[in-house]
Amino acid sequence: MWALLPCMAALGGCQGTHDLSNSGCLPLRAPAQVVLVQEAGLYTVRDAKALVLAAHPRDAVNDGFHGTQLVRVLPPGTPLGIDRLQQAWGFDVGKGRISAFGHAVGGGERFEYGWGGGTTIGRAPWEPASLPPLRTVACGD
Repeated sequence: MWALLPCMAALGGCQGTHDLSNSGCLPLRAPAQVVLVQEAGLYTVRDAKALVLAAHPRDAVNDGFHGTQLVRVLPPGTPLGIDRLQQAWGFDVGKGRISAFGHAVGGGERFEYGWGGGTTIGRAPWEPASLPPLRTVACGD
C-alpha cells in the first residue's frame, strides 16, 4: 500500500484546464457580450469565490443542503460579458466540466456558468429555446 502513495501523488498532479475561448469548438468565442433570453439567477455556493449563474426555473429543493443561496435575479434582456471559456481535465475524469466565466454588465458580479461536461453542453440562458437542450461538441480532440 505504501508503495502506491508516490504513484497516487503523481497522478493527483495530472489535472488542469484547457482554454476554449478561441478554439471554435463551442458556439461562442470569448470575450463576448451576450444577452439573456430567459431569466437566470446568480447564486453563492458555500465558500466558492465566484457566483454561479443558473437558468430559471430550477429545482431549489436541495439548496440548503448544498449551501446555495440566491444573490440576484437576472431578467431576460440582461447583458452579460463572457470573459473566458474553459474545460477542466484530469486523469480520473478525462474531459471534465465546460465553464463560461464572465460578469453581469451593470452589476459587475463575476460568475461561472457550468455549460456542460465531457463532450456535451446544454442550452445556455443566452441561447434561444429553438436550440436542443443538449448538444455534442468536439473540444480538446
